[in-house]
Amino acid sequence: MRRAITLLAAVLLSGQAFAAKDTFFVGVEDSSGRQVHPVNGGKYQPVLDAVMTAFALEEGFELEYVPLQGDAYDQWYKENTIDFRFPDHPRWSATDGTLFYSQPVIGICEITRVLPENQWMRIPDVTALGIIEDQPVSSDWLEQERKGYTKIVSFSEPTHLVKALVDGEVDAIITDSEQLNDATAALKLSGKRIVASEHIQDKKESLRISSEQYPAMLEKLDEFLKTHRGLIAQVARRHGIDNGRACLKKRPSRQSELAD
Repeated sequence: MRRAITLLAAVLLSGQAFAAKDTFFVGVEDSSGRQVHPVNGGKYQPVLDAVMTAFALEEGFELEYVPLQGDAYDQWYKENTIDFRFPDHPRWSATDGTLFYSQPVIGICEITRVLPENQWMRIPDVTALGIIEDQPVSSDWLEQERKGYTKIVSFSEPTHLVKALVDGEVDAIITDSEQLNDATAALKLSGKRIVASEHIQDKKESLRISSEQYPAMLEKLDEFLKTHRGLIAQVARRHGIDNGRACLKKRPSRQSELAD
């Protein structure tokens, strides 16, 4: 009840605040460094630009992107004057109760990849899992790590991640299709060298926008996202972005479910 009252008050106050504001600042990762989810100058920027530009025009405000260092992501709101942060997700900042989040803006399908000879593996069989540095993983993998069954190994670049799998340094990796395609092309690997696991469920991840001060604006954005799904899908297809559509593989009946 107290949380509901607090949220209502925040929405009312933020509505008054953004009515008098004509420029909003969105924090994104600096393109000069490694981006966990490449937005600023990267593959996901066309979708973000299409959504936010159209939304800003509809609402009558200006929008500016602020490039910030990815390794200081947790400090963006504290150390910079930004109104929104992208990308974000409630699970990334589970302990921060001060943030509000939009509905998904971009969908990503994170797929567990293995070598063809290891397609028999299930989650308990993976002793070393490779991920991109700072990439969130499901509670299933975190529980495996906590119990000492699976070591989660972070890599700074998708090419390093894929090479570690090919060289046998890890049993499996988690990566989306775009990251895998870029890495295999750079390493000149055959597309058949790395395959999706047959027994570990694909996981659909979403990239959202967060704000400390403007939940009412996020509510307006949610409505915009709902009524412009066709536009978003069209832009994503035009730029070769899967937008999470690959997460359609049926779950084997014997496999436990991964957390969203």
